[in-house]
Amino acid sequence: MPPQREPVRYARHHRAFCLRGPLVRRPGMTCLMPSAPNCWRARRRSAAFLHGRRARPCPRRWARPSARARSSSSLPERRCASPVIAQQSVRPGIDVAVTREPVGVVALITPWNFPIAIPAWKIAPALAYGNCVVLKPAELTPGCAHVIAQLLHKHGCPAGVFNLVMGPGSIVGDALVSHPGIDAVSFTGSAATGPRIAATCGTLRRKVQLEMGGKNPMVVMDDADLQTAVQACLNGAFFSTGQRCTASSRLIVRKGIHDAFVERLGREMRALRVGDALQTDTQIGPVVDQRQLDSNLAYVELARSEAAEVLGGERLELDKPGFYQAPALFLKTTNDARINREEIFGPCASVIRVEDFDEALTTANDTEFGLSAGICTGSLKHASEFRRRVEAGMVMVNLPTAGVDYHVPFGGRKGSSFGPREQGRYAAEFYTVMKTAYQLA
Repeated sequence: MPPQREPVRYARHHRAFCLRGPLVRRPGMTCLMPSAPNCWRARRRSAAFLHGRRARPCPRRWARPSARARSSSSLPERRCASPVIAQQSVRPGIDVAVTREPVGVVALITPWNFPIAIPAWKIAPALAYGNCVVLKPAELTPGCAHVIAQLLHKHGCPAGVFNLVMGPGSIVGDALVSHPGIDAVSFTGSAATGPRIAATCGTLRRKVQLEMGGKNPMVVMDDADLQTAVQACLNGAFFSTGQRCTASSRLIVRKGIHDAFVERLGREMRALRVGDALQTDTQIGPVVDQRQLDSNLAYVELARSEAAEVLGGERLELDKPGFYQAPALFLKTTNDARINREEIFGPCASVIRVEDFDEALTTANDTEFGLSAGICTGSLKHASEFRRRVEAGMVMVNLPTAGVDYHVPFGGRKGSSFGPREQGRYAAEFYTVMKTAYQLA
């Protein structure tokens, strides 16, 4: 393991690199700080990612800054910050320039369900815009974060620019969020933890970005193609074992198609293969751990107590040890039931029968969350009206509610998200700060 060093900051001042105080080290907290000569090539590729371009291999002469470049105090800002936007002042004889600069040292707190993708789409823009990063992954998936650190180390990230800390969120996460050397916090996790982080960051007057839970609706209209609707709901509700914040947990179905939809969805759900996630024929892998499995099974029993008809949902004992659960479909439910108000985060979905489009839209919006929403319909009118009126940050038409592109904004509304959006060039809103400069011409 490389020697532990203080995180460096090269975003605050124009003069070379500035050191900041070390992070607080507490029991159960380790620190990995990659050391390597430079990260010019990595920055170029990260910048290509941000602007939606395919990264090209950089010639060796580009990867090595010249002696003159190395001596330039403003080079990091020129290489990583957004271009200067020159404007004319309303006052004669004055020039105005608007620039984006790195925010500083950014704490990234990531969940276990996408242990490579979510850290990657946070780390890439943070580094490309010239920030230093401290990553705190979920304690259930430390190995993936360690591999990311090794790759950055291998490909030239300077010592102290990327830092990895591990341990329980209640200890390490709290220490990281409240540390005086942190300038911004990006968090993806539970709706219970997010508001506490926001409160701490508000008190300390630092930028914060939160991605939390969802109770995502999928509306199925009478005029929908039945097979398209069933496949969209199967994918959105049960794939990835339902462990996605964008999973379709509320299937809002109009009465004219309800019976045929439920019959086919139930039949195809029962045919899904549950097993070892490393096997090519597996469609649903295990739940992450025993605690999550117990929570899922408790919601299955809650559905029965709320007078719902339950298909599947039982625990499975397979040859390979693991926390396996059959996918569950809750029928004859109402939107005010607990199973339709709380995020389950497992392979469980409820069917809610509605009379018409207006009731479907009202039901879809009747939730504290607003991350993703979908509609299956053959009507351009209904699709357009749903896109306009649904209270969600992302809208899918004839597609699963889960599954997004990396170059467009990711995020929700209401209790699902807080702060600037993630991904693509829109990440600049969080990872940079604006500066306006006036100069006498």
